[in-house]
Amino acid sequence: MKNENTYDIIIKNGNIVDGTGAPSYVADIAVKNGKIAYIGTLTDENASTIIDAKGKYVTPGFIDSHTHSDGTLWCHPEFQNAVRQGVTTEIVGNCGNSMKHSLRTTPFDPACDGIVSVYDLFGTGKPVPKGAMAAVLDKAEKLKPSVNLAWLCGHNDIRLVAGATGKEVTEEQFKIMEDLLREALEAGFIGFSTGLEFDPGVNSEPEEVERLAKIVAEYDGNYCSHMRDEGTYIIEAVEEFLNVVRKNGIRGTVSHLNVKYDNGIPNEYLDKCMQMLKDAREKENLNVYADMLPTCFASGLAMAILPPWLYADGVEKFKEVLSTHEGRDRVKNDLDRYWRFLGAGQWDRLINLTAGHLPEYAGLSFKEIVEKIGKEPVECFLDVIASVDSMEQLRNIGMQANVFHEQIMIDSVVKDPIYMWMTDSSATGLEHPTRKPSKNVQAYMSMIYFFTRYVRDLGAISIEKAVNKVTGMPAEHYRLANRGVLKEGNYADINVFDIKNLKINSDFANPSRYSEGFDWVIVNGEPVVIDSEHTGNRPGMVLRRAKTTM
Repeated sequence: MKNENTYDIIIKNGNIVDGTGAPSYVADIAVKNGKIAYIGTLTDENASTIIDAKGKYVTPGFIDSHTHSDGTLWCHPEFQNAVRQGVTTEIVGNCGNSMKHSLRTTPFDPACDGIVSVYDLFGTGKPVPKGAMAAVLDKAEKLKPSVNLAWLCGHNDIRLVAGATGKEVTEEQFKIMEDLLREALEAGFIGFSTGLEFDPGVNSEPEEVERLAKIVAEYDGNYCSHMRDEGTYIIEAVEEFLNVVRKNGIRGTVSHLNVKYDNGIPNEYLDKCMQMLKDAREKENLNVYADMLPTCFASGLAMAILPPWLYADGVEKFKEVLSTHEGRDRVKNDLDRYWRFLGAGQWDRLINLTAGHLPEYAGLSFKEIVEKIGKEPVECFLDVIASVDSMEQLRNIGMQANVFHEQIMIDSVVKDPIYMWMTDSSATGLEHPTRKPSKNVQAYMSMIYFFTRYVRDLGAISIEKAVNKVTGMPAEHYRLANRGVLKEGNYADINVFDIKNLKINSDFANPSRYSEGFDWVIVNGEPVVIDSEHTGNRPGMVLRRAKTTM
């Protein structure tokens, strides 16, 4: 029988890195009823579980500030790839997308049966009725994932629901978008995301985004933007982002801010963009940050390279254009956006091109696809594009490429205090035969890479500052109450690990391999990982925005 000094978990003698950026210290932590009950020295107290953390780091659970797990969690609620890297909370619904079940042929986990949301309906041709946005959070709560989730409402998807695919938006379409966004925020979505390089957001005007962001301001939500351009016009894109924040007085995040090398602009543009954000913070008191993934390769969408005129009139029209030499030449001469280095002929930097509608290319690198087709790389790329039968297939063609210089990454992203850390990946797992493991190596190693490469191996950043970038910093910015810091009364999202033992097992040839090295990953007071293995527990919560308005 428990007495008043009995806890659920006691973590003894750990090196506490509390998430604030302050120096580490040695102490014990007691957990009871899902929260941190005590931090200090424990002697005679008892617990159901006692963890000896001597010589190990004890940190808050990591908060991944930018993922796309909202599209896959319905099949992978265990978040195997993420929790094995110490991730206990994810911000989902990024880059303008927050309605797509990405694994259409894979059934939803039966735990969430009985609640119909936009993820059940979007892309099926069925209407999205009132309440289907709000039902997302109810559905996720019923599912009970292994990690905590906070949702952004995606601009591109509400645009598609409203039928606003071109530049012109009617008042009726605006009303649909505004109602969907307001319903999401009322239900507890934490903010609004845009993907302005992607269809159909690429067709929107700045005034449209500002009008929708005004609603976000009513609910003290966040605005997260994959900006309109990350190359030639990146300065203008940052200014557009800042104008949305200025005019509405909201918190803002630039998604994956870095400058891709040989992409049509000088590398020093990154410094200019960073200075614009710092000036906005220091001189205008704007609450703006940026996030970035830690690897020198990145993922993207193939459609963003294409000129919008190509697909403006639908699938049959662009297939007709790509069926002629003249049409292909016109497209080749207009691949001047997004990853411009590809349009400039640097196809050797393209690692993977993934198209779910072409199973014969599954698991092949782009180089292997080129060898299989037997044409020039640009022609192989256009062959894959021309093979789609729908706009949905076109929007789902993904890419991976070598895009960043490591030293620039270290000098800016790793060390600079305006950056939060993220993975830009999705929930996945290997265990269930009906579930498709991701071929995206980022999903299995990005978070742990930050700590193994930049903290342990290179010493480019201290463990205290590194942990702050994925705990206290995003928790404060996204208003995740009682998260992100090891503090009495906060939720017990806790990692225990020896940084020497962290290990990445995945690579491009064998991407679907879990990382290892976390002794304990605890979510809301329940162990989800013990000795690198998932326990099967699913104690995650949906972190809803507080319902009070400004």
